[in-house]
Amino acid sequence: MNNHNYKLLKDDEHVSFSEFSLAITLICLGFKLDALNRNDQTYRKIEFTFSKTGALEAAITRYWNGDLLIEPKTFWNVSRELKSRMRSAGAYATD
Repeated sequence: MNNHNYKLLKDDEHVSFSEFSLAITLICLGFKLDALNRNDQTYRKIEFTFSKTGALEAAITRYWNGDLLIEPKTFWNVSRELKSRMRSAGAYATD
């Protein structure tokens, strides 16, 4: 995987990053957002956490390579929903 703005968590079972459009894209592709947390060091940044799988890693690589197409209305709707969740919470795990 490319070394962009994401990291593996200590348990090596999750990927966490603060790239908003990547989070939207992964949700649009059907990946489940495991957690949404504010970064303790930079309170303004929010980290999105997903379960690490081969399919997720492939989707992240395809995202950075510009090889994905997402239906615009779906992207917009997921964006609005995620922004709402970000505004309504400090740090929490998702359902």
